[in-house]
Amino acid sequence: MSSPTKHGVKGRVYLTPEEAPAAARQFGCARFVYNHLLEFSRSRYFTNKSKTSPAERSLELTRLKSETPWLQEVNAQALQQTGRALDRAYQNWFDSITGKRPDKVNPPKFKKKSQRQSARFTRGAFSFDKNSGTLRLSKIGDIRIPWYRRVKGEPSSVVLSRTPSGRYHVSFQVEQPLRVVGSAQNFALSVDINTKTFNFFNGRTWSHVALPRPLLPALARLRTAQKHLSRCTKGSKNREQARLRVAKMHQRVADTRTDFLQKLSTQLIHENQVIVVETLCTKNMLKNGRLAGVISDAGFGDFIGMLEYKCTWYGRTLVKVDRFFPSSKLCCICHVQNVELQWQDRWQCPNCQTDHQRDENAVVNLYVEGLRILAEGRSVIACGDTVRLERQPKHMSAKQEPSLETCGHVA
Repeated sequence: MSSPTKHGVKGRVYLTPEEAPAAARQFGCARFVYNHLLEFSRSRYFTNKSKTSPAERSLELTRLKSETPWLQEVNAQALQQTGRALDRAYQNWFDSITGKRPDKVNPPKFKKKSQRQSARFTRGAFSFDKNSGTLRLSKIGDIRIPWYRRVKGEPSSVVLSRTPSGRYHVSFQVEQPLRVVGSAQNFALSVDINTKTFNFFNGRTWSHVALPRPLLPALARLRTAQKHLSRCTKGSKNREQARLRVAKMHQRVADTRTDFLQKLSTQLIHENQVIVVETLCTKNMLKNGRLAGVISDAGFGDFIGMLEYKCTWYGRTLVKVDRFFPSSKLCCICHVQNVELQWQDRWQCPNCQTDHQRDENAVVNLYVEGLRILAEGRSVIACGDTVRLERQPKHMSAKQEPSLETCGHVA
């Protein structure tokens, strides 16, 4: 076993008819507190342009609990964690505005009953028996967890959540050793992603895996179910049943996609020491209305995120190639860039007259560029750390042509 690492462990649970109302009460109180504190912060800012500190929101929560008797029926620590979750949401938003975060984070929004519900329990509000797999939550009761793999560490916090489709899950923050992965079969593997297949190149051969695309066969049933939902009266039982039917369809689509990506990423981690991927800005790609559906169905961002944390866990190396690198337009034989190339699947190099298949040519170029980046150590995620040996001089181009000797065998 490897050294202990803190990570999350998630499992599905099944609540009894006695536990489900208590969990719904906890979710409702947490949602009420979150929305109240968010409205309190927004009203103060719009009134006198003053920001609300976490200490002021904590005082407002104390006053709210004293004036609202039914908030005392649920666990108090879970309500405090709800206030801290709002503090983190505001902090992430401020960091995004000031440039401390590279990604863009939207301001906090009000929670809805039809969306995902959750409540966090810290130490003192829960107890976990690892032998029997029983979790006792304050004000809810004992929950039996059917684990497929036992938790070996001591949990520091527990999150009970409910999806829009009605499923309950329990998430642990636990520090426990991970399984040791053996030696890799291949040294490096490049991955090219498109809307239909994942293409791979290990320096010798090409391979590809077709995406399941689970949303495509479910579109007809989803269209019918959503039409029925739109015709139901708001607040009626028929509308709730129709909403649950739509949510279950979306849940099945998401489960199929996640299962495929998890298994594929785990297989790549076990078989390869270095994985080369291309950085994709999925937010900008989703602005294309004609391709937004198929891009979302492919799960580009989720797949790269899985590779990142699994490389950190198991000591593999992830190399990211800049998304502006012309992998599809660059000939892997003579390195001449075809600037006028559009969306053709096959094209011929105007210099060496070599016929190229677009995806196969792109994955070879990514492989060569990834090895070059790995040799320079400019932007490599190795075991969770970003390695930067030295900066390139300003007069040198960041996109150098790959050497002919490296990819000359791909003819």
